Amino acid sequence: MFSKLSTVLFLLGSTSTFVSSLPTSFVPPQSKAFSGWADGYSIAAVGQDKKCLAPAQSPAGDGTEIIATDCQNASTWRVPIQSSGGAVVHEESQLVLDFGDGQSGSKVTLQNFTGEVEKQIFHYGSDDRLRIKSGTNWPVDRCLDLDDDGPQVYQCFPDNTNQAWVIRQTPEPKNLTEGVPQGSEVAVQNSNLNFIHPRDRKDICVSVVSSSTAQASQGIAFTYCAGTGFAGSGYNTSHELMEWSLPGSGPGQVKLGSSNLCLETGANVWVDDAGGSETPYFKVQNGMEIKLEECDENKPGQSWSWDGQLLRTSANANQCLNFAAEAGYVKMDNFLNLRPLQTWDCSNPDGQFVS
Repeated sequence: MFSKLSTVLFLLGSTSTFVSSLPTSFVPPQSKAFSGWADGYSIAAVGQDKKCLAPAQSPAGDGTEIIATDCQNASTWRVPIQSSGGAVVHEESQLVLDFGDGQSGSKVTLQNFTGEVEKQIFHYGSDDRLRIKSGTNWPVDRCLDLDDDGPQVYQCFPDNTNQAWVIRQTPEPKNLTEGVPQGSEVAVQNSNLNFIHPRDRKDICVSVVSSSTAQASQGIAFTYCAGTGFAGSGYNTSHELMEWSLPGSGPGQVKLGSSNLCLETGANVWVDDAGGSETPYFKVQNGMEIKLEECDENKPGQSWSWDGQLLRTSANANQCLNFAAEAGYVKMDNFLNLRPLQTWDCSNPDGQFVS
């Protein structure tokens, strides 16, 4: 069962990946001078009627099963946001998420930290998946998946929104007005380029989640157009990471400034053909990652159209650039991630668009 999300992104065009040397391990909070984790966050299932992760019983112990429950009753977690990954820590018990035997359909439990890479070391990035990467025993990535019976282990699929999770500092989601303080409005430095804003928030821009320079395969997110975070936060994101050239109403690329990097989405998925074998099929649908890649006009995932309100994918004209309204802001090393971005159905706008 694929889920639904209520917020479609209108775009308003106007004229730093987290890097850490921390190990892929669980470090108790009192011993960390700098956090490679988002501390004290709820983990919410995208579009799943306010469901968040929690242990099945309290107090939780070694082996306690993980469930999805009403976010008001759910737990807080430490989620790794460093590129090298880390343990997902249940803050109350200090136990960690564990994939056990790793078989698809297996339940997820809390366990003492052992550091086993194929059981406990998760990666959480711009695709909103809690993923354990392939390894010696598993040829494919496995993701935390939510089905009708609760959280489970399942092979990662880019078109499965049951595997999309967002993190936030409050049990219930807050919209941009409630959850993100007003920042300064600024002008683009290159008059030939554009900011991309959520409607009614010209202080917020679509930006590369990157270090001082943009790199291929990096994700995108909302941040403050001024490049700074909250007052005194010390964030400083370059305008070069958030100024874009936009296509017209016809198909075209969304290119980052003077770079050779373009927005790309979609993925090849395998489908059964009439002969009983599987063939790859390019697909764009709800909940897919949007990232930067080297510009290539032959890639269908880099073709977009722009009508002054919506940025649509050409591969599926009913899929638009969208932000995860259920998420919260995340303070990263040199980047303030106000909301992650994704593709979603264009037909259900509710006022939080980019224009």
